[in-house]
Amino acid sequence: MTRPNAFLLAGAAVLAGVAFFGGRVRADGDRFYSDLDRLDRIVTKIKESYVEEVSSRELLDAAVDGMRDVLDPHTAYFEASDYADLKASTDGEFGGLGIQIGIRDRALTVVSPMAGTPAQRLGLRAGDRILRIDTLETRGLAVDDAVDRLRGKPGTKVTLRVGREGVAEPLDFTITREIIKIESVPYAGMLDDSTGYVRVTQFSRNTAADLEKAVVALRDSGAKGLVLDLRMNPGGLLDQAVEVSELFLGEGRTVVSTRGRVRSQNEEYRSERAPIWTGRLAVLVNGGSASAAEIVAGAVQDWDRGVLLGSTTFGKGSVQTVLPIDGKDNALKLTTAFYYTPSGRNLNRPENGRRGLLIAAAEDDEDEADGGPADAKDAARKKASKADSVTFKTSAGRVVRQSGGITPDIEASDRRYPRFELELFRRGMFFGFAVKRLVDPAARAAVTPAFEVTPALLGEFRTFVFADTAFSHYRGPAATALDQVRAAWARERLDRGEDTTGASAADFRKAYGALEGEMRAEAAREFDANREAIRRELKAEFLGAALGERARTTLELKDDPQVREARRYLGDAKLYATTLKPQSRKGASAAAK
Repeated sequence: MTRPNAFLLAGAAVLAGVAFFGGRVRADGDRFYSDLDRLDRIVTKIKESYVEEVSSRELLDAAVDGMRDVLDPHTAYFEASDYADLKASTDGEFGGLGIQIGIRDRALTVVSPMAGTPAQRLGLRAGDRILRIDTLETRGLAVDDAVDRLRGKPGTKVTLRVGREGVAEPLDFTITREIIKIESVPYAGMLDDSTGYVRVTQFSRNTAADLEKAVVALRDSGAKGLVLDLRMNPGGLLDQAVEVSELFLGEGRTVVSTRGRVRSQNEEYRSERAPIWTGRLAVLVNGGSASAAEIVAGAVQDWDRGVLLGSTTFGKGSVQTVLPIDGKDNALKLTTAFYYTPSGRNLNRPENGRRGLLIAAAEDDEDEADGGPADAKDAARKKASKADSVTFKTSAGRVVRQSGGITPDIEASDRRYPRFELELFRRGMFFGFAVKRLVDPAARAAVTPAFEVTPALLGEFRTFVFADTAFSHYRGPAATALDQVRAAWARERLDRGEDTTGASAADFRKAYGALEGEMRAEAAREFDANREAIRRELKAEFLGAALGERARTTLELKDDPQVREARRYLGDAKLYATTLKPQSRKGASAAAK
């Protein structure tokens, strides 16, 4: 099978829009032209007679949005700038500075400089506030708009005015843009003497090549088992999903097939090389694993090549074709087919499609629907129901299900974050404290891989949290319920025409004040109850800010329950082998429908 074109979105090659739609027009015959003529007449009447002037562009954009409402959520229209961003994300590189940015305390802030980039080399730090981009003040500037201004042609310059914690005057950095490569394989390393780990965050142009280098290095370092982490991977290019699968499957094995309403969309993609990894394999997936990530996971599962751990994947089993509309400026990302795993499963959830699991994909749909559109829909529903009742099996005979997404062989829970800890994250407490503390060169130098959060440092953080205005209004569940009680009491008094501030309400106010004081103390108790979790996250933040994201990731993997479970299966030959036998799934959540 010929390799798919490089610019695919978990799907099909880039096609010429005229040829594609030309075929569709002929299939619809005169009805297409009469419907198009009706749209033209409506637009003309609006232009001629509507009470206010409306541009044809506005009308066309609204019409396009309306068309998308009857399609699926993955069909999209891209104007020039959006199309460029789409290509940059799939190419895996762009011209820029190499910083991740976000809004912190209403200011445009450097979240992290990327290693080896112009921004990192010139000394930009996590926590730096970008006050000005060239001559543009950034107050109120949206992140997307800032990204547009920071990116540009390699070799061009941009000047940033930066505010830094502990530095009285703003700093100016003039940075020359370079090609920035988006790392789709940002981390690989040994979890122990015999277990390797590699994370894949997306499927862009160089993902398979980068992953191959990482896996070979781990193999040469003595890895006997490998954890492939596809959690929170939204997918990307189909050719990369095929090539990544080849690293683990045998030559000639089907990786994925696609089926659409147009015959040219029906393809089967097979592995064309010997695998580079033949040892034990554990693949981590969750609800954020989608599209190309599901292709890889489905191929591994259907060929019994490794064990899948985690939770059920997202269920985006559809192919998007990028169709240029007018030259190179605008494009339509259109769903043109569904993909199927080697066992024949379509993994698309109903909410990710227009009609459910199946569209009229068979070549003889017209024969099944002679009675017109109503019969066609009924035929499609019957076909979907029939597909749901089919039993799918892996190469070893294990039963697997078609239920939207991929159900892992072993369901393993991710780490649970207490509400209080999540609130600390949301309000930037860990990030803000680390930035403030690491302004001191001595404090930064003290952060080594062996760094630990001392009781004194944890106490400083506690003081920082409850003194900070961003956290001063934190309300736990009990305090929120108390607010509702006060509001209900006030409404009842008003309904009776009674004063809510007079002497008659004094007793209530006194009791309420005592309870509110207790709720404030409760927040402090929540901090103390979560001390160990807070200590762990504070350590991760310090390591990331001072030593980089690799140091943070290394620490986080040690406490990751799903990684821990993967290591258990990889380290136990009998448990691993039993999981991949048909009887191992008796009573499991992945039993056939």
